Amino acid sequence: MSVADPTEPVRTRAEIAAAIGALSPAQWARLRKVAGYYALGRLIEAEDLLQESFRRALDGRKCPVSVDIVRFLAEAMRSIRDGELKRAKRRPVLVSAPPSEGAPAQEPDAIDPAPNAEERLAAADEDGARERKRQEIIGLFADDLAAQVIVEGMLEGTRGEDLRALTDLHQTAYQSKRRLIRRRIEKAIQGIKK
Repeated sequence: MSVADPTEPVRTRAEIAAAIGALSPAQWARLRKVAGYYALGRLIEAEDLLQESFRRALDGRKCPVSVDIVRFLAEAMRSIRDGELKRAKRRPVLVSAPPSEGAPAQEPDAIDPAPNAEERLAAADEDGARERKRQEIIGLFADDLAAQVIVEGMLEGTRGEDLRALTDLHQTAYQSKRRLIRRRIEKAIQGIKK
């Protein structure tokens, strides 16, 4: 998303609340779909993510008058998800200390099917690399929210009409965005090969 114009008028808290209260069933369905897309399972559930976007919107997050409320809330959910991912990466991995000398020997527990510390670190490194690549691709479209939503949907496996519905674009505009996405990605790949 491009940098907000500080002179552009923003919606008041009451206007945001009214816009949320006036959401149509189709807009609710779109928001729930976006929440499901950005939800992180154990870190944050889709419904919690949606509610948190409402809370932040009503607690002072600036919504320019020119931005559609659904798009604004979808961007808020993406921002919340990104914050949760960063917070999860900063959490330390807890490891049990070995028993001290003289402590009574305990019977070993059954083998824990959960990954050990090395496996968790390797998975975190792999996830981190995957997330960095994902953010690089998404970053190609920082100036175009609709293209960014389409790319994120594509990366999550959303296809066809479901993908177009995330953006609320009519078919011709959606196809134009898809062409723009293809061209930018191809250009970025060509830049890497040089």
